Amino acid sequence: MVLRLTGIRKHYKGAAAVEHVDLTVGRGEFFTLLGPSGSGKTTTLRLIAGFERPDAGIIELDGVDVARTPPFDRNINTVFQDYALFPHMSVADNVAYGLKAKGVRGDACRARVAEALRTVQMTAFGERLPAQLSGGQRQRVGLARAIVNRPGLLLLDEPLGALDLKLRHDMQLELKHIQKEVGITFLYVTHDQEEALSMSSRIAIFNKGRIEQIGTPREIYDRPVSAFVAGFVGTSSLVRRDSSVLVLRPEKVRVAPPGTAMPAGFHVEPGRLEDEIYLGMMTKLVIRLADGTAIEALRPNDGDPADLVSGSPVAVGWDPSTLRVLDETR
Repeated sequence: MVLRLTGIRKHYKGAAAVEHVDLTVGRGEFFTLLGPSGSGKTTTLRLIAGFERPDAGIIELDGVDVARTPPFDRNINTVFQDYALFPHMSVADNVAYGLKAKGVRGDACRARVAEALRTVQMTAFGERLPAQLSGGQRQRVGLARAIVNRPGLLLLDEPLGALDLKLRHDMQLELKHIQKEVGITFLYVTHDQEEALSMSSRIAIFNKGRIEQIGTPREIYDRPVSAFVAGFVGTSSLVRRDSSVLVLRPEKVRVAPPGTAMPAGFHVEPGRLEDEIYLGMMTKLVIRLADGTAIEALRPNDGDPADLVSGSPVAVGWDPSTLRVLDETR
């Protein structure tokens, strides 16, 4: 165990930013705090970093309560979205800054800097200034500066938020690779569900200052514990049947012309196709059931001729075993 939060609470002017947060992060994990803006994830990260003090609760690093310990005395480094590089220093000097502050100099410092730059594939850029780098390159330098001190825990606060979509996807893969290579525990903050699902060992879902669910990406997606989690992580349709609320993921839904045979065991209902939305590899279908429930489905654009027309009746089917039953009291 690297990090444990117990009963963490933080209020600002009487409003709860974080309320009774408990979580444990294991050594070597890529652990993500995921939630919408204002959900408490960034406040939690700032409390862990020591930039804020909790009103109540315990923050343990390697078994020691550091809730009242200043940031510079915690074995933690932070990577920010804006990179926070010194513009007048070269890449190598930026990376070396933290080492020199800790008294590491000479050949030992140069060797550690070279190792960090190699890890983030920036060896050839050591003499450049930050202004001479692209956004993705500056992000790599910020990461190198953070890992060069070999912290026990690395905090990353929406570090890819300022990058364009293609570079963001590339850096997601790179970050995951780097984390495995260096073996440092990553605590990652994002509001991007796809980013969290693709990168994380485990995810904590934040909502209104509290954690709604903690689990692996597959557990969070396949077995959400609340309507909020089901709606925030991925797309889902909520189907009400008697006293139950069922979560239905669009990739689990079959849509076909009326009378088309569905797989054995499928639940089938009549509906009407309301809309088709082209998404590139897939087309999203919006179907309205007889009781007014809206259902979304995904169909691959695999070259098959379109056999559905907006406004026409359709048959909608799904395997009941793929449904998740929710507790409406959550």
